[in-house]
Amino acid sequence: MPLSNKEALLERHQANTLLNMPTPPPMMRSETDLSADEFVAPLDERIIASTAEALEGGQTHYVDVPGIAPLREAIAETLSAAVGAAFSKANIIVTAGMQEARFLTLQMIGDLHGRVAVPAVVHPGVLKALGVRALQLERIPVADERGLPTVDAIRAALDAGTRLLYLESPSRLTGAAYSADEVAAIAALLAESEAGVICDQGLFSWVSVKTFASLAAHQAIAGRVALIGEAYPGMGLASWFIGYIAAPEAWVAPMQSQKQIMAICTSTASQYAALEASKLFPEAHPARLAALAELRQRLVELAPNAGLKPIEGDAANVLALRAIDGNGPRKLATLREAGFTLADGAEFGAPGVLRLSVTLGDAALKALQALA
Repeated sequence: MPLSNKEALLERHQANTLLNMPTPPPMMRSETDLSADEFVAPLDERIIASTAEALEGGQTHYVDVPGIAPLREAIAETLSAAVGAAFSKANIIVTAGMQEARFLTLQMIGDLHGRVAVPAVVHPGVLKALGVRALQLERIPVADERGLPTVDAIRAALDAGTRLLYLESPSRLTGAAYSADEVAAIAALLAESEAGVICDQGLFSWVSVKTFASLAAHQAIAGRVALIGEAYPGMGLASWFIGYIAAPEAWVAPMQSQKQIMAICTSTASQYAALEASKLFPEAHPARLAALAELRQRLVELAPNAGLKPIEGDAANVLALRAIDGNGPRKLATLREAGFTLADGAEFGAPGVLRLSVTLGDAALKALQALA
């Protein structure tokens, strides 16, 4: 390729603001990195043993593009029980982490609809995925402190002609989830408009099952909902990058084809690790959820002493904060000097907000104490 062509490609890449969006790391880089999407947890010895057994048994070859059948069945069963839907393995694609799930759904389902409406406050990985190949992009205003578009804002986007929404519930910034009434209202709007939705509900496992409501539970839109998220969070699989897409079979086909072009399959060994994690998750997760919820409440109580105001949220693994003096950047700088890293809400579209990951250690407590 001539040098001039390479230079033109580099210039085009650098000019692509969406593709160059800064994003939080997908997993913690150190014990004091509180900016990551997922915290690091130790792997259960049974997961390690199961993975080694799979490797020794010859499971090092390519597998079905959507993932090994037992894991897809396990994810389908987990989601069906948790969100009140009816998924089978034919509805599931195992992805190489959350970002691949964002890319496949936005690009391939978006291609079917022509354009997509995305909240003004959203994980920056969404915009990065949209920057790979241009789609008509609409932004849904977000005035709610929770970081969620209101029902009225969603209605306006649909009234303007958009027939595909991308939503987060819980929000990746604040951890706030839509109430059951809000979910029912959004489902009714989608049904009336015959529109589809991609919903990132990856944080739902960190919300009490008594309070979480999913769009997938509404039969009127059952054929027009795709769910994305991480498989079995908190089980030590953060560095193994196992995500999922749960979608109608008509949507699965183009995503499966694109995934084969991109990467053929997700690591076989990782999938067997996730399969073992699926068996241990029902027993192990409640204790982790309770521990994080307790720690998050302590952080909420300590935040004012650090000059921070907690923002309403439902997921126990994240806490969004706003500087009481309005100087969030200075708080971030102070924390960096003390060795801690938090996610900057400006990257999500919410300047002045800080996102703190709630982890199994005491790093979050120490971070707030550094500001006190």
